[in-house]
Amino acid sequence: MRKTRLLLSLLALLCLAPRVWGQGAAEEGFNLIVVGDPQPQTKAQLRSLEQEIIPQIGAIVEQYRAQSDLPTAILLTGDVVWDTTKFLPRVKSAFESLGVPVYAVIGNHDHARKRNRPEERAERPYVETFGERNQAFVMGKTIFITFDNIIYNPDKTYYEGVDARQLVWLSERMRQVPEDMRVAVCMHAPATRLWRGEVRSYALPIVDIVGDRELHFITGHAHRHFTATLSPTLIEHSVAQVSGNLWFAPICSDGTPRGVFCIEERNGQWRWHHRMLGKEADERLVVWREGEAYGCEDYVVVKVVGWDDRWRVEWSENGVEMGAMEQVEMKDPDYMYYVDNEANYRKLFMDRLRRSASKRNHYYRLQRTSENSEITITATDRFGRTYTVQL
Repeated sequence: MRKTRLLLSLLALLCLAPRVWGQGAAEEGFNLIVVGDPQPQTKAQLRSLEQEIIPQIGAIVEQYRAQSDLPTAILLTGDVVWDTTKFLPRVKSAFESLGVPVYAVIGNHDHARKRNRPEERAERPYVETFGERNQAFVMGKTIFITFDNIIYNPDKTYYEGVDARQLVWLSERMRQVPEDMRVAVCMHAPATRLWRGEVRSYALPIVDIVGDRELHFITGHAHRHFTATLSPTLIEHSVAQVSGNLWFAPICSDGTPRGVFCIEERNGQWRWHHRMLGKEADERLVVWREGEAYGCEDYVVVKVVGWDDRWRVEWSENGVEMGAMEQVEMKDPDYMYYVDNEANYRKLFMDRLRRSASKRNHYYRLQRTSENSEITITATDRFGRTYTVQL
């Protein structure tokens, strides 16, 4: 049954491809709002998603509409829900209320987790809501592939991978994609190991099939932000959880504030940024003055939201250029303050909040040479955009 369903899906998608691609090729760009792991588990979390988070994403949609006529869409990176598959239609409807196309990938928590349930039955609520797990759509000069990389076992466990039928499906797609078209493979679990600078073994065939085209992986699951640049044409974007840390903290454990990942294509080129909810697009720096950041009490500390290794962070004091700020690894001061002073959950969740915190390297510090001097911090991203704060 599953093989038949997959073959029918393949035929339908291949028949539709010329029409869909023709429409996409006529566009000059797009805006994609990537939402990491919405994952409501309770009715209270679902209401918070609907009443607090989605309206703030709606404000970003409206800003894009005001800026240009380019199409805008939303991509959910999986774990659309947290084992509460009955919420799937309501979550989809809530995002669709923003009036833009909504795409999704299936996450491990989007399976109906009942003992001894085979994978096809476990996936059924997701498929009934969002359609087939492997789809393709085109915006601008990019073809997006939504790919299922969660292989579910009946004992409620899973592992990350793709099967041979998916690779055949992808190969058929790539035969029809021009060599100069960018490919974005959207999956739930990461495709790379950032700390090793390598592609995970299961994703290597995907890289081979895509070939020499520019390839971006867009993933969630890790609940943290990172951009892994493995080569000029191979990048992974790991999108942090939109709600913070599992709804238990209003900030992710790596220090990424509640927000979304915005990808914009202009004149065939991509640019991107992490957009904090409730903030303007140019608000990218979070600053702690002396005495506010634990372990760095003698320093001014700045966090670069949406950081990658192409950023430069410099400072000046009383108008004198002081050069690059010192990059440091540390636990996020706001996250740790929340855990130590505001979080009040049962021990199981408190222990989880504390364990999840680890040192990250998107922090910089400086030490004034004179008390009460005027400080200017300027950060420049890989696209040459600058962000400035003054103290």
